[in-house]
Amino acid sequence: MPGTDKTEKKWSKQATEKLFTALNRADEVGGEIRDYLQDKVATDPRYVSARKRLAKLLGKDYQSRDEVVKEAKVREDKTASVAAATTAPVKRTGYGDASIKAQIYGKKSCPWTGRAITLLERHKVDFDYVDLEEPEHEAKAMPLALETKQNTVPYVYLRGQFIGGFNALSEVDRLGQLDAAMMSAEEKAQAPEHQRNVVIAARPNTDEVAPADLDPTVD
Repeated sequence: MPGTDKTEKKWSKQATEKLFTALNRADEVGGEIRDYLQDKVATDPRYVSARKRLAKLLGKDYQSRDEVVKEAKVREDKTASVAAATTAPVKRTGYGDASIKAQIYGKKSCPWTGRAITLLERHKVDFDYVDLEEPEHEAKAMPLALETKQNTVPYVYLRGQFIGGFNALSEVDRLGQLDAAMMSAEEKAQAPEHQRNVVIAARPNTDEVAPADLDPTVD
């Protein structure tokens, strides 16, 4: 009968839909159970210990998921700290500028200023030079003397740190410390330990006589 066939098809369709719904739900539940068991096993200390022992016997290494996450976090924190050090503004105090490799405040008429410039040029160092005999820079002479406790030119700064005059610069060069003294904070953090530990002490020239009037063999 036509009506009976129609009813049977309707029931069959409904039964099929219910069956597919039940199968889909079973698959979802199965997936949830599988994920739960995998998560439980991956973090269970006994399972992790067993995997480590097995890996060791095979000459391999095994890291648990927690260890992998922790290691990734350490790398992320390290990268972030380096980036922060790189982007952090450099605090400037006095006439030294840590963003510049080398600075010389001197006078063109002073032979020691010329020698300091020659030394840096010989090493192909980019540096800033300020001529204190120029009218616009004359006013810096007294503050420089007060800041450095040095009475003669040149005033030499490496990465913002005052080191002294020509003799001090020459000594840093003689000791092979010039490259380390001109490293930025970021460069020094990544440098070998022997360069990171280099400490440059200021050696002000406190002679009362101007360098230009001294014997040319003495700073």
